[in-house]
Amino acid sequence: MINLDDYTFIIPARRNSKGLKFKNRQLIQHTLDSIPEEHRSKVFITTDDEYIRSKYVDYNFIDRSESVSNDTASTKSLMKETAKHIRTKNIIMLYLTYPERTWDNIMQTVKFYEEYSASSLLCKKELPVSPYLMMFENGLNGKQIIEHDLYRRQDYPKCFEISHFICIFCKKELDNLNNNMYNESTVFFQIDDPIDIDTKKDLEKYNEQNKDNCRSRN
Repeated sequence: MINLDDYTFIIPARRNSKGLKFKNRQLIQHTLDSIPEEHRSKVFITTDDEYIRSKYVDYNFIDRSESVSNDTASTKSLMKETAKHIRTKNIIMLYLTYPERTWDNIMQTVKFYEEYSASSLLCKKELPVSPYLMMFENGLNGKQIIEHDLYRRQDYPKCFEISHFICIFCKKELDNLNNNMYNESTVFFQIDDPIDIDTKKDLEKYNEQNKDNCRSRN
């Protein structure tokens, strides 16, 4: 049985978004609904959006300063600002761009995190193409992203893509993480390929899939 007393849920919900206007206003309900009612007191929303604050008055809020609300602010800088207000040992960060994420997904990653006595966790996805087949553009030529002379695909080292589908970290480890929230000690939990909504096209794809799922259940 997983004891969540040592965990706080942090939900970043910035007001502005380049790819999809007011994206977080449209997506926040999905994440809030995925967390059972009995854990609501553990949920903190960090935002600079008065609309979200006024709509979700039953939740805890942490003010998000202007310095970590712009397009160039790193996730780490936001978490360092936010973690000052958190008393628990561990933080579970849930980006709003993954509306397919479920409570079971969250609990599976927490279990994995604890089984390996980890201090930080991100998720990982399979790559459709190995970086050993990729090149940097170099005028009319190309330059290998990874320098090698391998020619058989089965000889390529196994690689994966990082995902912030769920991010867990110990507050004491935060200073040791890079701006993308990992380091050499981070463990990675395998996931499929959930929709990560960043554009209008992504949202349309998600809504269409939901529509198809509703039809199949009826």
